[in-house]
Amino acid sequence: MQDRYRQQPPKDNPPKKDDCGCDENDTNTQKYINTERALLCDELTVASGEVNQWEENYFGLKELKKRRKCLFVWTEKNYQVFRNLQITTGTSLIQFNESIKESTTGYIKSNKTLSDALKDVLKKIKEVKTKVYELRDAADDLKHCTDEGCNCTQWGIITGDWNNCKPDNNRDQPKRPPECEGAGDKFDDLFCIPKALAGDIDSVFKAAADVIGIQVFSNIGTLEALQRTLYDNAKAFDKHLQDTMKKGQEELKKSQEDFVKTVQDFSKSKALVYGKRSYFHGVFETVSFFCCPKCGCIEKDHKCEERLKKCKEKICDICDQVKDTFCDCSEEQTQAS
Repeated sequence: MQDRYRQQPPKDNPPKKDDCGCDENDTNTQKYINTERALLCDELTVASGEVNQWEENYFGLKELKKRRKCLFVWTEKNYQVFRNLQITTGTSLIQFNESIKESTTGYIKSNKTLSDALKDVLKKIKEVKTKVYELRDAADDLKHCTDEGCNCTQWGIITGDWNNCKPDNNRDQPKRPPECEGAGDKFDDLFCIPKALAGDIDSVFKAAADVIGIQVFSNIGTLEALQRTLYDNAKAFDKHLQDTMKKGQEELKKSQEDFVKTVQDFSKSKALVYGKRSYFHGVFETVSFFCCPKCGCIEKDHKCEERLKKCKEKICDICDQVKDTFCDCSEEQTQAS
């Protein structure tokens, strides 16, 4: 489709300055017309070149405007992608890392408190273990004492068990106090319970030591280094987004300025093309008229009457037409204004 700003040449070819195809006389008027026509023909050639020049300028700017518009849209979209990513992801990542940092500090502090508490528990259990072992040894010593023959009488009176005594010593068994009833069972408990307690305290001590080992090997302390690495990487990522966003903002501003400048030049080119084309057509019509200047309004047959009356009337008609050239206002609107 032909662009409406491209030059549309007149239907007739412009006349040559030395050949109009008209009968010309050798009067001074005709010579003056020929001189002026030659100047106008030269002006027409110049005007035609300027029309072509500004048409090419117009179409070049039109294509440039299209490309810079696309570049501006793409640059703006790219900037928006990084801007939105920095706002939503970068900012959230930094804030999330702050929360992780705070939590990690709390975990490490709690882990140290737990470690100290477990070590203190193990220390206390070790002390209890020593005491339980001493109790077990005391029970064994007491058991050995009951097996000695020199203690059989006391053992028999307390527990009623005379088996450790010789037969001669069993003849005259003294009467046992009633308070000693069931003493044998109590001594049995004194002999066996410390051994059981020693086994239990060994289990407790081993379990406490295992718990400390589990706590140590859980390696909570490494969270601090991991958190610091994550925090540094997150900061670097956010900085990259901000730097890219800043660069994109500058590129977007430059692209916008170039696009606006191109739109301004393109708009100016429209006006220039229209003006140059209008001027070309005006010169063309003028040259065409001066080639064969015929005024149909002149009454050649009149001798004593006005011969230019119709020309005056036609000029007046032009005056009336000019009134509505740029304003098609009704009479009522004109009166109201």
